[in-house]
Amino acid sequence: MEKLEIKDVSQKNVDDLINLCIPAERSSDPQFIEGANAKRKWAAETLKSCGNIAKLAYLNSKPVGLIQYRLDSEEKVVEINCIFVPDKTNLRKGIGKSLLKAMMKDIVKPQPLFNDEIPNAVVTRAFEVPERYPQHEFYRRMGFIRVKADDPFLLYYSLKEGYVYQPKEKEYIPQKDDEEKALIFYDPSCPWETKFAYATERSIREVTPDIPIRRINKFEEPEEVKRRGQVPFCVVNGKAIQTFFMNKENFQKEVRNALN
Repeated sequence: MEKLEIKDVSQKNVDDLINLCIPAERSSDPQFIEGANAKRKWAAETLKSCGNIAKLAYLNSKPVGLIQYRLDSEEKVVEINCIFVPDKTNLRKGIGKSLLKAMMKDIVKPQPLFNDEIPNAVVTRAFEVPERYPQHEFYRRMGFIRVKADDPFLLYYSLKEGYVYQPKEKEYIPQKDDEEKALIFYDPSCPWETKFAYATERSIREVTPDIPIRRINKFEEPEEVKRRGQVPFCVVNGKAIQTFFMNKENFQKEVRNALN
């Protein structure tokens, strides 16, 4: 019989959290190695300042799944950044459900970061993984509801009777010193964002080879994020680029328009 255990992430098992994020066949990729190191540093500092940041699922003592989250002191909500079971052979075993239930059991307790109150809600932006059960449908089955009727991916679960989550709307604030350069913002809590940052840089270089490009770690340089309000993934010549780099044609079209 298979034995499933859910454990908190700590300094002792943080590498299990990191390794679950990176496909085994890409573990020697220099950009994923950089992303892993960035996540390790983020995890070490965040564990000290905020306590637990994630839970891991172990099946017969082997790490097989994760749920990662953060406490938002401004809105007093818990934000799920990622829930993931990478190996397809471990799907349909209740691992994701067990991870979510374990996290929910912990976060309904008074939180020091929230002045010893419980959070208002749990919030998540679901993302799609090809050939997997739709993540937003998983959350809906677990009792989450849409924040906006026309957006199936932004969801929340209220922890206080009558509470309705309404995210604080922020806008990107252009900065004069961002002109004639490109900025790429990335979250070190996900090694894939480091990989994406490099790919974004390459795509920009195809359009404008000589433009100065700066990659900004949002955890290490929070002041750079704060003064720009709601930062996009990429800014070119002081203008927010809305298209993700994977849509290469439209992304590069936006870059050209920004330069003009």
